[in-house]
Amino acid sequence: MSAPLQSGFRFGSPVGLMLLAVAAVCYAATPSWLNLVAPIVTPAEKKAYRALNPDERAKFEEAFWTGKAITAKEYNDRIAYIDAKFGSTKLGSGANTDQGRVYLALGPPNKISRIPSSRIFQPVEIWYYSIIPGVINTEVSLMFFQKNGTGLSKLYSPTTDTIRALLISQASTVHMFGPNDGLKEEDIRNALKASPAEDEIVSAAVNVAKGVRYSGNDEILGKISSPAYILGIPLTSKVKSRLIAGHPKLDIFEAFSVYGGSQVDFGLEVTAQNKVDVEVLQGDLTVYQNRLNLKFSEPAPIRYTHRLDLLPGVYGVIFKVDGTSFPYNVTVAEHFAMGEILRADETDVTAEHRQSPFSFNSKQLDLNPEGRLVVVAVPQPGTVKWVIRKGVSGVLWRSASEASQVAVAELPRTLPPGVYKLEASTADDVRIADLVVSEKKSPNPVSTLLSFNANLHPALRHAFVGHQWLLRGKLDEARRSLQWSLAKGVTEEARIELARTDALAGKLDLARDEVKSVLAVQPDNFEALSVFAYI
Repeated sequence: MSAPLQSGFRFGSPVGLMLLAVAAVCYAATPSWLNLVAPIVTPAEKKAYRALNPDERAKFEEAFWTGKAITAKEYNDRIAYIDAKFGSTKLGSGANTDQGRVYLALGPPNKISRIPSSRIFQPVEIWYYSIIPGVINTEVSLMFFQKNGTGLSKLYSPTTDTIRALLISQASTVHMFGPNDGLKEEDIRNALKASPAEDEIVSAAVNVAKGVRYSGNDEILGKISSPAYILGIPLTSKVKSRLIAGHPKLDIFEAFSVYGGSQVDFGLEVTAQNKVDVEVLQGDLTVYQNRLNLKFSEPAPIRYTHRLDLLPGVYGVIFKVDGTSFPYNVTVAEHFAMGEILRADETDVTAEHRQSPFSFNSKQLDLNPEGRLVVVAVPQPGTVKWVIRKGVSGVLWRSASEASQVAVAELPRTLPPGVYKLEASTADDVRIADLVVSEKKSPNPVSTLLSFNANLHPALRHAFVGHQWLLRGKLDEARRSLQWSLAKGVTEEARIELARTDALAGKLDLARDEVKSVLAVQPDNFEALSVFAYI
């Protein structure tokens, strides 16, 4: 009989089990490539990779990023960041959290609002993205909350969580709301008597993006929560444009207005010959209209600019160029916050243009996605700090600028071509945007600049805000703005609007005296005659 084969150890022996454990620890200490790309690799890609020999795997790993919406370096940077920020620092721990998956898929938000405490709501964090290529071409707000105030932050869904998940448990609110399908923001505000600090939560609680309802929210959330889906979209240049198909390009720059609401600058690039009409509507009500007559012998490219002070609300803005209408939607927020970062060039520094559209602190700006300047609007005066990063942590440039309405900084001229992250921050807020530096700057199209400035005297701006308050039935606010207008300069528009305000408030004698003083100078003034007839 032959002797049995001898071996150093058996797999079932204590020595064998110990060696297997050591091997497992060593394997875990050096994560494989498949472990690294686990959040975005498909089952088919995983199967194909495992069938390859070592040399073939190296080629596969290099080719894997072709056609992806992210480079290997940026992906690795995001993985390291989310593991440290949202996970336990162990590879893959960040991608197992809602915040980590969203960050991995979309990168850093353009804005983050943190509301750690509230009398009504659980602690929340809201991430804002101005656009999600391949998913939605408008701003989305993604809210994260801690269920019952503890544990990992969860991505909020308006349909599956509903606003009830955000409320602090208390007897007064437990049965207050049903499903979100029938809820409007105004319903929630009225029921909860939400403060301005809580208003941001109310807006994010109803839908992910303005106008998206019901299952549309879940479709967006499902896509942005999947790094495999988002990063599987081919890498393309991210272009933020206000161009609507079939419409001329319209630039909109919103800043805080000392006259009330927001100061909104419009810049329309169009070909025109005879006239440009502007009409601003809120619902079916005309808030403002104006006509600018041109004197061109033939159609010519122009850049038409116009500045208005608009109270919070949703507006339809219609530009009619030589009889052809181009409608746009504009939303002015209830509470002005830090704006998005834009790029511009300085075209004129003369003091006489201080009241022109797109002018700030005697700087005349021309919005340009390849401009040498970066601009951000702020809700209050202060210092804005600027940072340019490459990757997650590499800081290439720092600067600071003082802001009254907007902060302006000049970009460094030493940046090599590439895509960077540009950050603008105040003591209370932060904005992040992609900064694309091209090898060769595209030439700006040559066009005639036409700026409508006749409505920009302080007296007229106060009067226009008073007119808006009057249209909303806010008589006290209207009177206050109109009195400020007359203190800046006496105009017939403000006197007539003040007479109309007093008449609606029942102060008929006062209103009669005011309108009579206008008619004494202008007997055929139609608006004055209308108010007098009402009285």
